Amino acid sequence: MPYISSETVAQKRKEIKAALKGFKVSVTRSSHSGINVDILSGPMDMGYSYLQVNQYYIKEHYAERPVVMNLLQTVYEMAAAGKTTDHYDSDYGFIPSFYVNICIGAWNKPYQIVK
Repeated sequence: MPYISSETVAQKRKEIKAALKGFKVSVTRSSHSGINVDILSGPMDMGYSYLQVNQYYIKEHYAERPVVMNLLQTVYEMAAAGKTTDHYDSDYGFIPSFYVNICIGAWNKPYQIVK
């Protein structure tokens, strides 16, 4: 069963915020099983006001915007550090130790460019 502790999320929050100077980022725990990273504002145009990022296709979807691609890939790698797929379930296949969700903006607060 996927699980991530509050302490782990707090540590990842510090690391992600330190790496993304100039960006406003929300890093929260989701239902004890995942980490949510919302990039709320920053100095660059991300191309969207709100988007749920598919971490499996970051390189393909953002190839024409390499700066955004590198930023999202860095965020994913930091948030997913320590994630494993040890548990096998006969219905769902390999279950990760926790989930990672990344969004540009939030469902109720669009991404804003700030100078």
